[in-house]
Amino acid sequence: MKNSYFAWLVLALVLLAALPAAAQAEIGSIAYLEEGVEIDRNRETIPTWDVFIGMGVENYDLLRTDQTGYAEVDIDSPRSAATIVKISPNTSFYFEMNKIGRDDTTTIGMITGSLSVKVAKLSGRQNVEVATESALMGVRGTDFDVTISPGGDILVSAEEGRVSCIDDSGQELYAEPGTVVEKRPGELFREIPVAVSDLETFQRDWYAERMEVFKSNALQAIKAYADRYLRLKSRFDSAYSDLQGNTQILRKWYREDRRGEIGGRMESMAEKKELIGELLELRKILYIFERVYFRLIELEGYYHQGYGRGQIEPGLSSAAFFNRFDREKQELGEKMAELRYITKLYAKRNDGNFPTDLFEQGEEEFFGEQDSFFEEEGDSSF
Repeated sequence: MKNSYFAWLVLALVLLAALPAAAQAEIGSIAYLEEGVEIDRNRETIPTWDVFIGMGVENYDLLRTDQTGYAEVDIDSPRSAATIVKISPNTSFYFEMNKIGRDDTTTIGMITGSLSVKVAKLSGRQNVEVATESALMGVRGTDFDVTISPGGDILVSAEEGRVSCIDDSGQELYAEPGTVVEKRPGELFREIPVAVSDLETFQRDWYAERMEVFKSNALQAIKAYADRYLRLKSRFDSAYSDLQGNTQILRKWYREDRRGEIGGRMESMAEKKELIGELLELRKILYIFERVYFRLIELEGYYHQGYGRGQIEPGLSSAAFFNRFDREKQELGEKMAELRYITKLYAKRNDGNFPTDLFEQGEEEFFGEQDSFFEEEGDSSF
């Protein structure tokens, strides 16, 4: 009997070791799906026609929906509270499950659009947070929505439980039934009383109103994000070039990943030591730059509809800027995807974790500059 059990245990361990690396990296799966959903993973894009119900979702995946897309993702990793993420059309975000201090933290890095998140009761040292370009929402076991308008407005509402909302000043407010929390560019969070029975109508009217404000000030939004882009791109390119100085290590990691392998412990430690400085610097820039990049893709769509035509600065029109952006965005998108992949490979060699908190890495610099763009324009109502 004991021999039989031992043989079964050995077989189970062998089968587990033989699982593809992708299966071991899964943190959840797609529970429901409508058309128009893509996944960026491991430097490649999984197109809409290859995304299906039941498909695994991996740590560091970036999901995107177009104007027809909708999906629901179940997060069921032992490192996270059970979580359901409902993804609305025109939304982009990523997952990052990491250890921050002694806590297992699941970060939903929201870039554009709208998400509905339902989190089961947290246990032990589990955290679930939603990070946007200018705020951090900490979840305490709840059902809530986060929406970002094209102009950068944020609305947080909770159908049950409480959501901690922290802005760039460190102010903490709570979204809960009867109270929503709003943040406009250049301003701090504020609470707005809304009856639970009126919440759906309020959300719809809020978005429609912010869209009207955005359309009447589209050139201002394009100017703000174009300015960020022009200032950050050279830094991103320089940091990316520094990281590529370790091409030999990176190519080795890519080969190992294709074979489902990882080098020896001492070997991996030496490789991580070589990469960590450049990788930390690049991720710090990426936290900001990636959001600017995707926001400009969103704003370009409105520009082509006729919004935001005019001069961004002397000698640079919005037309000329988007012509430049079109020439650069594919290569930039590939570099960003590669960086997420390298981060993932680093974490695999580091007990599944990357040694940094993304939000805190970018917090001081991003908040120190982001809101000033709108303040300089003299229109904090945008």
